[in-house]
Amino acid sequence: MQQQAWPLWVRIVVVVALYAGYFLLGGGLTGTRMPYDAGHYWELAVSFQRHHQAFSLLYFDTPTRGYLAALLQFPALIIRFLTDCTMPQAAKTMGVVWAAALYAWLIPALWQQLVPGRVAGVRWLALVLLAFVFWRDHFSFTMVDMPALVLLLLALWACGRRGLGWWLVAGFSLAAAFNSRPMYLAAVPAVLALAGWWSWQRSRRALVWRWALLLLGMALALAPQLAINRLQFRQNTPLVLARVSDTEQAPLYLKQLTWGTRLLRYDADLNKRLFFVDPAGLRVLQEAGISQYTSYGQFLSAVLRHPLDYSWRYVRHLFNGLDVQQPAPYLLHDYGPERHLMQLLNYAALGLGLCVVAGARLGRWLSWPRGLVLLALLLPCAVAVPTAIESRFVLPLHLLLLTVAAFRFSPRPYQEWWRGRPLRLVAGLLVAGLWLGCCFWLSAATFRNLQPDPGKGKSLVDD
Repeated sequence: MQQQAWPLWVRIVVVVALYAGYFLLGGGLTGTRMPYDAGHYWELAVSFQRHHQAFSLLYFDTPTRGYLAALLQFPALIIRFLTDCTMPQAAKTMGVVWAAALYAWLIPALWQQLVPGRVAGVRWLALVLLAFVFWRDHFSFTMVDMPALVLLLLALWACGRRGLGWWLVAGFSLAAAFNSRPMYLAAVPAVLALAGWWSWQRSRRALVWRWALLLLGMALALAPQLAINRLQFRQNTPLVLARVSDTEQAPLYLKQLTWGTRLLRYDADLNKRLFFVDPAGLRVLQEAGISQYTSYGQFLSAVLRHPLDYSWRYVRHLFNGLDVQQPAPYLLHDYGPERHLMQLLNYAALGLGLCVVAGARLGRWLSWPRGLVLLALLLPCAVAVPTAIESRFVLPLHLLLLTVAAFRFSPRPYQEWWRGRPLRLVAGLLVAGLWLGCCFWLSAATFRNLQPDPGKGKSLVDD
């Protein structure tokens, strides 16, 4: 029974029971309001319905985010209207749905599409429990990180389905993913290449129909954004403008590159923001005589002048993104002793995932569809690494390593490697200890640079 795959309905029941039980027992965000970006998404969703009467997508009027980032939160508004519950309670109801879609359906389905054989139920349960430890409270906020990842995985999986209707779903899901989370624009070339590969494996007679449906799906998702940009901002593009504000024309990503040079990590609790300052980055900007990057060329020039400095900075950013120490986008409670246990579990799980990757025979394992799926998941993370990094920015990579560890790691090869060879066992233990020690050291080095929040309008991310 342990080696058997669990059917979809069993997986759904397990995930729903786990998250619904946790939320019913008081887990996740409590209170009545949504903080920070979660509150902004809620307000944007409300803006579709002016004076609680007429509904129109064209009422959306922010250049920073895509309309679907707000529309994905609208079901939570409906739940709150029908039940008179609080914002967090409505978000948790939808969060259970997103968790079931992600863990019960799409991750196992996409894995099975790419890797022969079924995943044992116990291994799948290990993934669900690991993800629950590190990401559970994200499902109690009206954020787009989880829904956007669900949409991207749906697009990747739908490309490999035989039915023509799935290509319409793939196109719509892909466009919805990068409209709600613009960093997934980086995944578009890889997803389209994957679609081309799968299309070439299928019947050539329906090739034109597949691509027509894929493009139609994308058009259906992006047409409202095009209309919004024309009406509200006089811009003729179907993409999110991603500007800092209505009055400032600077791209938000360029601002993020500046903030990413000043900060090693960005966190927040429910009362204040947490800035982990990068003294070396501040020094680079000071030596260049600038307070922020005014163009991408200026940023690239700084990188070329200090290649080692920026390379080490972004290695630390990547680690800090993977260094998940809280299961929510914003700290719900002060860090306690359990933080170190969570770190230990995280570093161990990531280490096991990396062991599987390092031990795989790349030539035998890496195929075109697997490589393209990896690119679709990793390129958005690479785009996010130079920014003011938060753990949710590298969510696809973290979940990928957890999935690899849960689905593929086995101690048997390592037992055979060191059996009867005590020196090998000692060497293996030393490597494991060195990995954990380096992880704890890097994390502590970042936390030593914590700076108090000086208040709105005065911090390193408020210019």
